[in-house]
Amino acid sequence: MEHYSRHLRIEALLDKLHTAYPQGADGWQLAPVDQLHTGGIQASLRLRERLQRLGSRRILDIGSGSGGLMRLLTELPGLHVTGLDLCHDFNRLNRGLAGIHRQAPEPALTTADARALPFADQSFDALVMQHSLLNMPDSEAVLRESLRVLQSGGHLLLHELVQGPSPKPLLYPVPWADSDRDSHLENTAALHQLLSSIGFEVLASLDLSADALAWRRRQQAKENDDSRIAKAPASPRWILGAEFPRRADNLMHNLADGRIAVIELLARRPR
Repeated sequence: MEHYSRHLRIEALLDKLHTAYPQGADGWQLAPVDQLHTGGIQASLRLRERLQRLGSRRILDIGSGSGGLMRLLTELPGLHVTGLDLCHDFNRLNRGLAGIHRQAPEPALTTADARALPFADQSFDALVMQHSLLNMPDSEAVLRESLRVLQSGGHLLLHELVQGPSPKPLLYPVPWADSDRDSHLENTAALHQLLSSIGFEVLASLDLSADALAWRRRQQAKENDDSRIAKAPASPRWILGAEFPRRADNLMHNLADGRIAVIELLARRPR
C-alpha cells in the first residue's frame, strides 16, 4: 500500500488539525482528510442511512482508510463497528483523527489482508466497502471471505468505482492509483455474476455516476479557489500529495467520458 503511505506525514497532519480545532472537530471539518471517495461525506451519510434501515448492529468496514465512514457509523447508538485496512499507516491516522473528533470513540481497528479476514465465521451482520475493491487484485477471494464472516441473512453494501461503458483507457494518475498496475476496477455485470456464483443474493444496484460527476465538478470549483485553499485547515493533499489536483482532474474526466462509473450495490447472504 505504498501508493497511500508515501505522502502521509501523520504527526504533522494531526498537529495541524489540533491547532486548527483546539476544541475538537466534527465530521464535516475532518471530511477533506477522511472522506476520500466520490460523493464525499454525503455519500457516507447515504451508506449510514442504508445500514440503519437494514437494522445492522455488528458492522465490518473493509478498507476503512482514514476512518470517516466508521466515525459516522459510531455516532448511531448500538452499533459496533470494526475497521480493517491493509495499510497500517491508515489505521494509525484513523486512530489519530478519532482523537481529534469531538465525539468519536476509540476505533476498533485491524491491519490485515481482506483475502484472509482474521474473524470467525458469521461474526458480522453487515459488511461495507467504500472504494475498496478498486485496489484489490483478487476480488473473488475477498468476496468469498466476506460471505464467510457474514451471518445468515446479513448484508454486503458496496459503494465502488467500476469500469464504465467507454472502451477508452483510464487517464492516470487517479486518487487510487498511479497506473493500471494498482487499479483493479470491476465490470458491473461481472461483479453481479461473481457475487451470485459465490452465494450472495444481489438485492439492488444503483448507478450514481451522474451524482458523482456533479459532486466532483463542485469540488473542482472549490479547489481552484486559491484564497479558499489558503485558508482551509484540511486538504486531501495531506494524504494524496501535491499531485492531488491532477489526480482529481483525471477522476473528473474519466467520469465525464464514461471510462469509469460509480455504483452502490446491496447484496445479502441468504438465510
